[in-house]
Amino acid sequence: MKKICALLLTLSLLNSANAQERNWAVGLKVGEPLGLNIRKYFREETRAFDLNLGTFGFLYGRERSYRKETIYDEFGLMVQALLHHNFIKGKNDNLNLYFGYGAQFNSRNRTPDIGQSDKFRVVSFGPAGNAGVEVIIPENDISVFLDAGFYMEIAPKPFFLAPNINVGLRLNLPKK
Repeated sequence: MKKICALLLTLSLLNSANAQERNWAVGLKVGEPLGLNIRKYFREETRAFDLNLGTFGFLYGRERSYRKETIYDEFGLMVQALLHHNFIKGKNDNLNLYFGYGAQFNSRNRTPDIGQSDKFRVVSFGPAGNAGVEVIIPENDISVFLDAGFYMEIAPKPFFLAPNINVGLRLNLPKK
């Protein structure tokens, strides 16, 4: 993680630009989910598409009761896609408040139920949403963000609700 932060900082210093529009951003989310964040900006940066690739079960623990008879006992893989909208953009464009909605897909090994002998893979999906704040560091292409939201599973366990809380760092790539 230190190497990723050092790489982002180095790239930012080499690529620093004042008041340029952003096109893409690449970063790291720490929390629930944990992983890579790729962001594409649209409409003068008032909308963005976020793709998050990583794992879940890091922040709230690996061992969580999923059903009465089932406990997940390891990290899962996750893909989350969200469309974000800014609802407040700071006067100096260094502060953005946003909300987003989309979907999340998960894959995780599940411990066997009583009477079963082997672990098996469970794939789940459902809607996800979040809201957050992003602070763009002046004279730099780095932004720091904090967001919180939810994931609600539709299948295989309808209405299973899991909170998502993240802090992260993004390298914003200016338009050429």
